[in-house]
Amino acid sequence: MKLHYDAVLNEPFAYAYLSNVEKGEYIALAEGMYAECAAMDIEYDEEVKLFQCGRICRGWNDDSVAGFVSAPGLYCNAEAMAKKRKAFPEYADFFDAVEKVLGPKDMDHLLCNAFTHEEHVASENGTCWGGTWAGHTVPDFGGLLELGTSGLRAKINRYRSTNPYSAEFYDALERVLDGFDLIGERVKAEAEKRAAEAADEGEKNHFLAIARAMETCPQNTPYDFLSASQFFWIFFSYDGYDSPGRLDQIFLPYWKKTPYDEAFAILDGMWIGFHQHRTWNVCISGSDENGNDTTNEISFAFLELVKKHRFQTPNLTMRCHENTDPALMRSAAEAIGAGCGLPTLYNDRAVCRMFMDELGIPPKDAHNYAMNGCNQIDIQGRSHMGLEDGEVNLCKCVELMLNRGVCTYTGEKIGFDCGDPLTFTTFDEVLAAFKKEVEYITDMACRMSNKSQKVHADNSPNLWRSLMIQGCIEKGRDFKAGGPIYNHGQILAEGLADAVDSLAAMRYHVFEQKNFTMAELLDGMDKDFEDNEVMRRMLSEKPVRFGNGDPDTDALAREVVEHYFRHLLTIPTYRGGWYTGGCSPFIRAAGYGRNTGACPNGRHKFEPMFADSIGATPGRDEEGPTALLNSALQLPHELAGSGFILNIKFDKDVFNTEEGMENFLAIWKTYFENGGQQLSVTVVSQEELLDAKVHPENHRDLIVRVGGYSDYFVNISADLQDNVIARTGYRS
Repeated sequence: MKLHYDAVLNEPFAYAYLSNVEKGEYIALAEGMYAECAAMDIEYDEEVKLFQCGRICRGWNDDSVAGFVSAPGLYCNAEAMAKKRKAFPEYADFFDAVEKVLGPKDMDHLLCNAFTHEEHVASENGTCWGGTWAGHTVPDFGGLLELGTSGLRAKINRYRSTNPYSAEFYDALERVLDGFDLIGERVKAEAEKRAAEAADEGEKNHFLAIARAMETCPQNTPYDFLSASQFFWIFFSYDGYDSPGRLDQIFLPYWKKTPYDEAFAILDGMWIGFHQHRTWNVCISGSDENGNDTTNEISFAFLELVKKHRFQTPNLTMRCHENTDPALMRSAAEAIGAGCGLPTLYNDRAVCRMFMDELGIPPKDAHNYAMNGCNQIDIQGRSHMGLEDGEVNLCKCVELMLNRGVCTYTGEKIGFDCGDPLTFTTFDEVLAAFKKEVEYITDMACRMSNKSQKVHADNSPNLWRSLMIQGCIEKGRDFKAGGPIYNHGQILAEGLADAVDSLAAMRYHVFEQKNFTMAELLDGMDKDFEDNEVMRRMLSEKPVRFGNGDPDTDALAREVVEHYFRHLLTIPTYRGGWYTGGCSPFIRAAGYGRNTGACPNGRHKFEPMFADSIGATPGRDEEGPTALLNSALQLPHELAGSGFILNIKFDKDVFNTEEGMENFLAIWKTYFENGGQQLSVTVVSQEELLDAKVHPENHRDLIVRVGGYSDYFVNISADLQDNVIARTGYRS
């Protein structure tokens, strides 16, 4: 395809793609990526003290008419197109070609058209959602550093004969590697230029060291921590600063070849860079398949950086097990006490058991898990399964079950008609109907997710991640089309405590105590308890709410979650795995509340106070931290294939005394010994939170945990602020 084009338009990706589209999708994409590698800025970050990629795969480029972003894929930017058409009318043939060839491949457009009206409504009204994006990934950075681009080329050649029908795919991968090598050459040239211009001897030597490193990298293995860090940083920035994974394990061979102070200074710069670019998740420590502790110097160094900088990002996740170094646990507790919500804590016993027992993942791979995004779980460099594939609002399922599938918020029927609730004569019938509703909505979320996965596989290959995830080269298949070794999915449960409390209230008031008939309950809810505050209070106060250690309520919660997780495990992903469950509300908890009607637990309609983890609805745990943790432990953590988040809030005074610190360590250890999967800890005084609502200007650095990640309190919505304030704060 010959087009009228020159550099004045600054559209290297689109032009290269269009010029090669007749050679096939993979080649067109690879040539577009190579053109970007040649044209992008090579930037030197003065704080990170490393070179990084400028304009590629970091997200939507507002100036480009089309491009490729690592997670969502191909895009076509209508706003940029309109501006450039007006500014450069002489390039009409080029713009016409972009709209004709790349316009139909825009992922937002394709995904929007993939869903039915019912599915769109379910997404918009807070019932469920599925798919829509390609998600986070934890690439095989360790393999990249070990093999270099030369090793990857050798690997491609080794598998060409095994997969002869994948020749175009392999040719495209090699062209992408050409682009990576070109980036290395450009970094080397820029480092030499800056060394020649440097007035300071130390700065000159630093640039010369980077230039020497790029004589070896990226083709071959780095030889010390600076060369490994610069090699890593180039391609980490290329991929959009996503989730690097187990860096204390990946960097260790190169760290050992560098004096500690020098290595720590380099890591310090990277930590600043992670924060600047909103990197999602770094993972430290953990056990190997034999139960050995993998803690090392870098594990401790990351915790020191948390305490030093008190950044709210990136997420730092610490994997724990029965043999975790006690000194690391103490250092982590001190970091948590610093008040930035880091590290989050994960239990290898729960996570690895799920992967091995339910998904059949071998122990060596199961013990190489890492978090991406807020807290989705991946097998580093071997899977495409740690993204948010969707969510199901379990409390909304209660609403739909009682309304014969009709949504209170929109008035549309989107759920399963479980029959007239007035005909239910036992609680067992109610629970059976609820389970049917959950299955129906869960099937919808998975169906949407599979549609999304197919759209991505058919229209937006990802050659970079195909190089960086094991299985893709071996199979000759793209990262999005079943190439990785593991291709499972994760659908998250929301509104858990609200759903359980609602079911428990119906069981107690309608069927056991017979305080109300089902008709009276439904009428009260339909009127949002107007002129019936007595009913609302009774529903709100009895029986004991989830999160307070009540055996009956906790048993009901386990039954609900286990049914949900077991049902997911029967549903295959389009990518070639099975769906699993978790609970990670991110910033959406209050929004789900805003879309959910009045509930049998006395909750007013559209109220934003909503469960923000697997714990109690904020403020409804009234019996202390032991009771909360005991309730949470009754849930099937061993079935959670994604982050099963428990938000817990402590007053900062707890961490100011030795007794308080020891108490926290004991709670953490006991929770994990008994099978708890995860802890997200906010350390803050209630007085600070209340004052920050009124005087935000005085609390710009106040950090809280929000559904799996940390954020500045003053930056989150008012609804979420109220949720955080309402969480019970424990002082001992």
